[in-house]
Amino acid sequence: MSTPYTDSHSRWQVQRLPRISGDVDFVFGTKPEAWFESCDIEPVGPGYITANGRLNESNPSFYVLNNARVFGSSGNGTVYLGRPWRPYSRVVLQNSELSDVIHPDGWLQWHKDNNTANVYYKEFNNTGVGAATDKRVSFSGVLDAAVPIPRILGDNYTSEWYIDTKFL
Repeated sequence: MSTPYTDSHSRWQVQRLPRISGDVDFVFGTKPEAWFESCDIEPVGPGYITANGRLNESNPSFYVLNNARVFGSSGNGTVYLGRPWRPYSRVVLQNSELSDVIHPDGWLQWHKDNNTANVYYKEFNNTGVGAATDKRVSFSGVLDAAVPIPRILGDNYTSEWYIDTKFL
């Protein structure tokens, strides 16, 4: 099992094909722009997948989960895609398969804090029982197009030494 604490580096991160599992805020951090590609995400109990801690609008932090497969045995509707750890939390799930473990609301407030006015929680082109967006919370939305990888990793990401583009 793996829980990615995405603050280990303060800029870009790429995760490809890992199996990520946990129950509460198991993809979390405050600083990086992180691209999760073709990950198996397995909630092992009721909870939340993401907790992005973007503190203000000048913080570049942004998580994109692309081509993910979200599944688990925690029970129907027991898992949320995320909750805002800080007031400018930013997460997109796109081109992913969401099973019935996802709660119809999709996203949830952090405890009773109403820190949702500036969050950016979006979905695009997801499939599966948990992908229906008609009952999602009002502070989330649906994109007209996918977030492109250069938006997260920069226009020159293909020439970076730490990115092997054969795996993207």
